[in-house]
Amino acid sequence: MKGYFDEAVNNNEIIAYLKGEGDYFSPEEGNMGYHNDMINFMGMMSYLEKQEHPYQLLVKYFRLYLSSLKEDVLDAWSLFKNIGCYYTLRQDNSFFLNQNEDLMDELTAKEKKKIGVLCRYVRDNFDKVPGSAQMFPIEKQMKMEIKYGCPYNLLTF
Repeated sequence: MKGYFDEAVNNNEIIAYLKGEGDYFSPEEGNMGYHNDMINFMGMMSYLEKQEHPYQLLVKYFRLYLSSLKEDVLDAWSLFKNIGCYYTLRQDNSFFLNQNEDLMDELTAKEKKKIGVLCRYVRDNFDKVPGSAQMFPIEKQMKMEIKYGCPYNLLTF
């Protein structure tokens, strides 16, 4: 990965960063050609942690990212993975996150509905996600997300 989150902020490329596009692509361990969302999410959190209002910026940047997503398997998969990163880091109290603040609680009903639409889309089209044949089935991944602290059934938004 060449691009860091401060570069994404300075270049107005937050969406590309969270999607892992271009210079913001982080290869998955073993270099199987997949983007490692956790590396980018942690990079964003490291940047935000040094800012004056990190949680508010996280909400702002996530909303910007969410507003860019379309009913497309890559966008839906990216969203699912980024939400998983958030809850994984929140569960173990990484960075500035705590159990009293929840990103989903900050979103509007319209934004939550979009998450539900995209999560249902990725569930129904998981076979089109690059490399899905080598991954856990999507149902198992969704159960793991709940296990890692997501208190919501994202399919019901």
